[in-house]
Amino acid sequence: MVICHNCKGNGYVRIRFEAEEAIEQCQVCHSSGEVKDDEYFKQTWDDGHGAASVYFGPPLEVEEGDGFKNYKIYPK
Repeated sequence: MVICHNCKGNGYVRIRFEAEEAIEQCQVCHSSGEVKDDEYFKQTWDDGHGAASVYFGPPLEVEEGDGFKNYKIYPK
């Protein structure tokens, strides 16, 4: 199991729009805080040179400063 990068293991995400804030259940890990290694997800990030990178596969283990600027993982 890998900790869900979308909710950072909490099982929920905070959504902010203008002055409003809402708490929603994480759609990537289905509120469990972890995703299976054998599940495949669409993942995107900025490579630092203005180009978007797209990957479909098991969740990447992303650390701050690894070149995964604006990393996002999408639910199935």
